[in-house]
Amino acid sequence: MNRSTCLLLTVMLGCAMFFAPQPEARAIDPVTIAILAPIAIKAAQIMAPYVIRALGHMAKATIRAGKEMLHIFLLPIGLVQSTILAPFGKQFSSGIVNIARGGVAPFVFTWYVLMIPVSAFGVGI
Repeated sequence: MNRSTCLLLTVMLGCAMFFAPQPEARAIDPVTIAILAPIAIKAAQIMAPYVIRALGHMAKATIRAGKEMLHIFLLPIGLVQSTILAPFGKQFSSGIVNIARGGVAPFVFTWYVLMIPVSAFGVGI
């Protein structure tokens, strides 16, 4: 098969899947809801402390990611320190350090953002 035929089949299959009739939603009868509601309330009361603790862990991880996001701005600061401000003192070495920290910061930020859902289980706290 050539490329155009392959592309045409892929587009047609994608459109067929997108525009295909979707299954309809069915409501649960009120008797079942009335029977299961007290059980769901008890389950929510039991799980509440664990959910709150998980949200706290995720908030700490989000703050850590935010701090690392601010380190991204060290890259342009380091560039200014090592080029323009270098003749005025000991700015060159601190500029190089800031360039290194700012260059690594996007990767560390991405790692922290990916670890936010994992931190709900208390990992990395």
